Amino acid sequence: MLDDEEELSPVVSLDLRAINAVITEDDGDLILLIDDGDVQIEFTTGMNGSWEHAIIGAQRVASASLEFAAILRRRPVPQ
Repeated sequence: MLDDEEELSPVVSLDLRAINAVITEDDGDLILLIDDGDVQIEFTTGMNGSWEHAIIGAQRVASASLEFAAILRRRPVPQ
């Protein structure tokens, strides 16, 4: 769910029906690339901070994605 502290507003939109997700590496840094054929988003661990903070961020993305999929499963299929 959306954190009460911050209102989010999208910069880009991706079509989940066309999503491709790839884990890659650049100079030893892990990168998660998400692409829908039109837009590509790169998730990185950042230059500063701890692995723990990067792991928590990745878990937030994964948890929200799983929750989104669960909500979609409960909705009627569009005709």
